[in-house]
Amino acid sequence: MSTAAQVRETLPVLVITPTGSDGSITDRVLSKAGLSVLVCDDIARACEHIKGADAGALLIAEEALSNPVGRDLLRALGEQPAWSDIPIVVLTAEGELSGALPKPISEVTIHGNVTLLERPVRIATLVTVLRSALRARERQLDVRNNLIEREKLIEAERAARQEAEEANAAKSQFLATMSHELRTPLNAIAGYAQLLTLELRGPITDAQREDLERIERSQRHLLSLINDVLNFAKIEAGHIAIENTEVNLSEVLKGLDEFVRPQLSEKKLNFTINCPDTDVLACGDSDKVLQILINLLSNAIKFTPDGGSIDLRCRPEGEHILLSVRDNGVGIPKDKLHAVFEPFVQVNRGYATPQEGTGLGLSISRDLARRMGGDLTVKSVAGKGATFTLALPRAK
Repeated sequence: MSTAAQVRETLPVLVITPTGSDGSITDRVLSKAGLSVLVCDDIARACEHIKGADAGALLIAEEALSNPVGRDLLRALGEQPAWSDIPIVVLTAEGELSGALPKPISEVTIHGNVTLLERPVRIATLVTVLRSALRARERQLDVRNNLIEREKLIEAERAARQEAEEANAAKSQFLATMSHELRTPLNAIAGYAQLLTLELRGPITDAQREDLERIERSQRHLLSLINDVLNFAKIEAGHIAIENTEVNLSEVLKGLDEFVRPQLSEKKLNFTINCPDTDVLACGDSDKVLQILINLLSNAIKFTPDGGSIDLRCRPEGEHILLSVRDNGVGIPKDKLHAVFEPFVQVNRGYATPQEGTGLGLSISRDLARRMGGDLTVKSVAGKGATFTLALPRAK
């Protein structure tokens, strides 16, 4: 059975007539034609069905549109949902459509979806008009169902988004709390190791001094990992303060050497800085710019083989200042480039052993760059090194 036929059988035609006998006759005639009929004894009952949107159409005789009935009907029509406009068929007196419409009929036609049939009317014509009205009502119900489904989807999406935000906030809070808790014993480890190194607890042997240096290196490495997690949690929670001011990049680059020189010397890497002699001014946060550059250089050192080279270049381009860190290491496979900035993702550029770290450094660096109005991008060819470029807005 078709959907239209199901609608015609299940949604009733509301019938309002001047007398009960007229209603009974109409019920028998329309029921024989396969229509579901509900004869309403008064307008109040019909209005309830109209407002409840559980009727297919309304058939009303002109004589039933007395003043109170008309007012109640107009009120019910005005209170329909936005998607609803119930079809109304009004049976008028003979010859009435050839002249000006009486006020009750005119008001209903203005405020409702009305078809006027002048009596005497053939039963076949009446049935055809009502079936057409029921098909129109079916389309309205389809719109209603689509709106309901859409609202359910929106509500489900809203609930899922809220749940995800709450879970993300809980995760960030957990990371921040654990990072703080872990830093306390690590700082104690560093303090006691330094006390022993300074021989404040008594003399130590060369072998013991080497062991203490290993303890301190491991402590610093673990502390840097924890700081990465803490910074990531702060960024996700929006707790990282960015001070966008004029930054002299020439001065920032001069301060880099002290942070990376020990790592460079250990691997015998050649490191050069190419920057204009004049001051290069960008808009950003000098501490955050330094943090990003140290991270980029640390990565380059990590993935560049002993005796390789690393180059840092600074140049203006359009509305930005570009800071590029290029190494001649093993590079990054093309299918991995999109993943290097994802949090907790490590791209194994060495292909042999996994590199140490949280996989947060580049993610944090890109977030910091974007918060300063810039960006961090990468270009690489496997086997030929990688170039990370920090773009910052030029100072006005």
